[in-house]
Amino acid sequence: MERLDRDAPPSAGTQAGISRRHPCRNPGRRRFDAHEKKSPYQYNRFAMSDPRTELIRRIHQSPTELVLAITGGGSPVIGDLLSVPGGTRTLLEATVPYTHAAIDRYMGCTPEHYCCERSARQLAVAAFQRGQELIEARHSGTDGDEAKGHPATENGDADLIGKMSLIGLGCTASLSTDREKKGDYRVCVATQTLRRTTVCALPLVKGKRTRQEEERLVADLILNMIENARMLPEPDLVLRRSGNTAQPETAVGGAEEEAKIYAFSAETDDCQEIEEYLPLRLDPREKIVARRAVATPPLIDLFYGRTAMLLWRSGEIAFMKTREESKEQLNEAFRVRTFNPYAEYSNAVFPGSFNPVHEAHLGMIASARDWLSSIVSLEISVQNALKPPMDYIGLRDRLTRIEAAVPDQPIWLTRSPFFLEKAMLFPGTTFVVGADTLRRFADVSRYDNHPHHLHDVLREIAALNCRFLVFARKHHDGIESLETMTIPDMLRSLCDEVPPGDFTIEMSSTDLRRRESWLPVREVPPERLKHGAPR
Repeated sequence: MERLDRDAPPSAGTQAGISRRHPCRNPGRRRFDAHEKKSPYQYNRFAMSDPRTELIRRIHQSPTELVLAITGGGSPVIGDLLSVPGGTRTLLEATVPYTHAAIDRYMGCTPEHYCCERSARQLAVAAFQRGQELIEARHSGTDGDEAKGHPATENGDADLIGKMSLIGLGCTASLSTDREKKGDYRVCVATQTLRRTTVCALPLVKGKRTRQEEERLVADLILNMIENARMLPEPDLVLRRSGNTAQPETAVGGAEEEAKIYAFSAETDDCQEIEEYLPLRLDPREKIVARRAVATPPLIDLFYGRTAMLLWRSGEIAFMKTREESKEQLNEAFRVRTFNPYAEYSNAVFPGSFNPVHEAHLGMIASARDWLSSIVSLEISVQNALKPPMDYIGLRDRLTRIEAAVPDQPIWLTRSPFFLEKAMLFPGTTFVVGADTLRRFADVSRYDNHPHHLHDVLREIAALNCRFLVFARKHHDGIESLETMTIPDMLRSLCDEVPPGDFTIEMSSTDLRRRESWLPVREVPPERLKHGAPR
């Protein structure tokens, strides 16, 4: 056999560029030619481009901490972050819930669509909550020297300091695969911070890129979203609490001024631009659509447990109550000596998610108002016992739709998903509910299959002088009403029912979401709402 010399020129008949060191190993493999044109999206996990490396280095040098939830597409960003020294300071956790079952478990629910903006936001909120758990486990108590001088400390918010630099990120993507895909290629990325929810959606042109190039593009988009979330400045406005009012003042200590308290700041934008710190080189047919909702301090306090309830009306926060005040109101002497100018908004409370609000909701409001001769306030809990946690964009969308359908509608915002907690916030109220809600409330499986636990809850609700106004619901197999339901007699004694002939619920928000009917509900004339379901 002829001896091969690697320094000798290639012999005749030998393809130029083939490795002569291992002639029998991958003989068809070509050496990479330096002058060969390389795709801008070609991914090399061991040699990142300088702009990408510098961007990640800036992220590592900042106090930013990340928790990532990526459902597959864009997962190379995890290697990018760890390939630059300093990743242990930045990346708290990275999870790839790839299958539908894994996504359901991470979110805590089964979404209507797995690749959409809403699912990306839910992943981001779940990632942010996971980051809070990791931070609290790392710091069981806040160091006083670390918190000293921070604006939040002056308001008793020292426990939130460690979360101000936390970013939860969720990404869902539908990219090219080895089977035929009928739907469009798209990617949705969302970030959740203490004050902001940001989400972007990017449709991709089919067949323009290889799967590796798509992965590189999505990973760069994720890095851009992280940098956008990191670079946003914190506001100068802090709150000083006095009783149940919120008084704005400047963080520098300037003079107080009369101002309205809003739930969302002026930075909120439905047409947000995402700064491309890394150029994405998109096709002209591809355009990033982004939205951002920025919460004000009262809303942040509600989401993170420092405030028990807010009254939202016409875009403003009219009333707020801390956790301590909500506990004191259970004292009879406190209720006697304290004047509540917003008591008329707590006589009848209609709890629900209203995602989205629809005509049946409006019909229930009108019928309950006539039945009880009282203002009916809606109640939305930012925490839900059976659904994923809410984000700022989701809450703003619901409030906007309700305001468009029923102008000047009072809405209580709470963090109380259970009826006993609601009764403690609204003693003496009448809860407006559908028959299906009452049935779920009476299900003993929610009480560890112990009926006496349910009876204990009912006794406490009765002691708080609360009742239920029940509306029948129409199903495909008939009408579910108070008469047809099997519920404990103790609960039945606390209920009144609007006759099914006067009004019956014939639609649900879940069905509307599945049909993607996300347009704001139209205003329904009062004469059509007064008798029967709207047609």
